[in-house]
Amino acid sequence: MGRKNRNPAPNPTPPRAAAAGGIAAVRADCDKALAYLQRGNPSKALRLLRDAVARHGVDGEGSPLLLRAQGTVHSRAAAPLNDPAARARHHRAALQAARRAVELAPDSLELAHFHALLLYEAASGNRDYEDVIAECERGLRIEVPSDPAPHCLRLPAPGPDQLRDDLRNLIQKANLASISTWVKALGGTDDKLGFFRLADEPLELQPLPAAHRPMGIKKATKTPEERRKEIEVQVAAMRLVEQHQLPHNPAVAASSSPPLSEEDEAPCSSCQSGLKLRRS
Repeated sequence: MGRKNRNPAPNPTPPRAAAAGGIAAVRADCDKALAYLQRGNPSKALRLLRDAVARHGVDGEGSPLLLRAQGTVHSRAAAPLNDPAARARHHRAALQAARRAVELAPDSLELAHFHALLLYEAASGNRDYEDVIAECERGLRIEVPSDPAPHCLRLPAPGPDQLRDDLRNLIQKANLASISTWVKALGGTDDKLGFFRLADEPLELQPLPAAHRPMGIKKATKTPEERRKEIEVQVAAMRLVEQHQLPHNPAVAASSSPPLSEEDEAPCSSCQSGLKLRRS
């Protein structure tokens, strides 16, 4: 008996169409989970995302978007918590999801910015802020970024130029936060940072002009010890600004001048008074 002729197998679905369908299904699962998050039920949102990961796989086309959603839910769940241990667990889970998403899509500016934001939220020391800056710089080094739409929870996705600006602004915020940490460690307060600003500091971070004192009210005289401590805080903050600016801003490094000596003009009136105090 001869072999029966069998119908040829149908052509498989084109890879691009299959990928599009997979991403659409993943986005639908993410939207459903985020809806529960907006209703104040992050536990339900996380369960839905875990089920979606089991259904779509951990290395599928839509995995970065699922991981992005997981990181978002964990971050939002940590915000209202008063228990430091529980908040830290959510931050760790959010960062783990973001790191895995970046590993799957290393050329995504969207995921680089998201990862850096989570690092900034969880930062508590200078080394943490250095990690924020390092991730932002990694994102800025991406010359040909991938399409941000498949990795963005809300459409339309921001363009590459906007994401690069967001990364630069986050570097500024991390620099200021790091300096503030140093100032507080030296016994100062954030108001000591008003005498300088970073080269590209955004407008909302610029210090407001000091209000004029009414006539008849004299400025309180500071003791020599208070003035000495304030000068030490300012000098330490200025040195930290130079350490952050020179490696990350070639233009600043090329045009920077040598440190001012005591005979040169001081950058501000408070520094002038400090130099006079030291001479005396």
